[in-house]
Amino acid sequence: MPSQDEQLVPYLCDWLAIQANAAPNTLALFDLATRRQTSYHSMYDRSRRIASILVTQYGVNPGDRVMVVAYNSTDLYEILFACWRIGAIYMPVNWRLATPEIVAIVDDAEPTMMIADTSFESTVSDLDLPVLWRAETEDDPFETAVSAAEPWDQFVEPDLDATTNLLYTSGTTGRPKGVISTWRMQAMAVNQAAHTILGSATRTLTAAPMFHTAGLNSFALPLFYYGGTVHIMRHWDPVAALSYLSDPDLGITHTLGVPVQFQMMTQCDDFEDATFPSLERAGVGGAPVTEELLTQYQQKGLMLCNSYGMTEVFGVATLPPDQAQKKLGCVGWAVEGTEIRIADDKDTPVPHDTIGEIQIKSEGVTPGYWQAPDLTASTRTSDGWFRTGDMGRFDQEGALYVVDRKKDMFISGGENVYPAEIENVLALFPEIAEAAVIGVSDAQWGEVGHAVVVLKQNHVLDKENIRERCSEHLARYKVPKHVSFADNLPRSAQGKVQKKELKETYA
Repeated sequence: MPSQDEQLVPYLCDWLAIQANAAPNTLALFDLATRRQTSYHSMYDRSRRIASILVTQYGVNPGDRVMVVAYNSTDLYEILFACWRIGAIYMPVNWRLATPEIVAIVDDAEPTMMIADTSFESTVSDLDLPVLWRAETEDDPFETAVSAAEPWDQFVEPDLDATTNLLYTSGTTGRPKGVISTWRMQAMAVNQAAHTILGSATRTLTAAPMFHTAGLNSFALPLFYYGGTVHIMRHWDPVAALSYLSDPDLGITHTLGVPVQFQMMTQCDDFEDATFPSLERAGVGGAPVTEELLTQYQQKGLMLCNSYGMTEVFGVATLPPDQAQKKLGCVGWAVEGTEIRIADDKDTPVPHDTIGEIQIKSEGVTPGYWQAPDLTASTRTSDGWFRTGDMGRFDQEGALYVVDRKKDMFISGGENVYPAEIENVLALFPEIAEAAVIGVSDAQWGEVGHAVVVLKQNHVLDKENIRERCSEHLARYKVPKHVSFADNLPRSAQGKVQKKELKETYA
């Protein structure tokens, strides 16, 4: 039986060269903002020209970081493959960050150069970095450079453990941490894509920001190996996304989003009459999903398939569509090459139906965080498992359910309370648009729940009524003691509720 390395080696190749030779006229990229369509032949040509620019004009060498601050665009995948061609590290950065936050990332990663949209000139222009600007105008410096460059034909022979991408995520301490992605992780993702039935006929819609793993990787990056088509939204717009998924001419077969995106589509005027004629798989992940949301789509004949993964881990668990209806709220089973266990605070596995920390062992786990050996070590158990920081349980069939983030759990009167369970109940209230629950200090119980509620337009609800209705579904210690109303919930660029901000506001 071949070793894991031997199984992954076939994926170490120039993906675009293969597709440009096998299916040069097949559509690789569709930029929905500009309506630009790019064939595999053109994508291969442009990526080689960009590689030439990086080497000859900016002196980028293998292992150097190429920083990108730009809105979603088909250009970004061409830049990524240009970096891979020359052995450089692709490093997209959250364009919503303030200048001091970006400076901290630059100080940590020490990129060689930057490609940036002129929209962010005021944010990044003071960085001590050479910049290639993207303007998307007739005199766009980026396009001018691409047109003038000669293709770079050399392809640095990849190594399974060579770094391909560097994605910065927000840390619990506030300091961004650079998650290392390698060729080994990319190969695992391609290998595991068979579970999501990716192929040359796949047409995926990418709506998440491409500086995040969901936007960059999920249903998208591995698809270039198989020769499918990636449709890219520049910005998230629920009305536009709903129309794209319903458009038979686009023929979208796959998409993935966070719960709030699917929730926002349900609030569109066109949702009631919307159909999804070609959609084969709609994945949802990144945060706990309410059963109410899953039911809303189920009633329209579309099963949202829960999935579980994170920037640090490629391909952890997926739920097949034929199981989604039977196991509402489940995220599925470990994919090929991945092991999952549920463990207690001493890293000891616990029985099925017992809540504990989700821990992962896989070739798809990041080797660590950039220049942070102590942080890397803190996420590993003594026997080599990766601590996800997520709480979950297995059912009797070995399927995984994600309960909540470990850091979001609070203890009230000695009982563990998982906010996601309370949020699931609040989602059932027809007057509530969205809600989040945090733990706050309490003199009697240690901690109690505080629900922050956003009401739907023209709806009224008082705090005591919310508590009373929660008590019909929850044990007394789980019912939030405090309720506050807000106009909206603070969210990250990935759509996740920023509970740290809520705790700062309501503690």
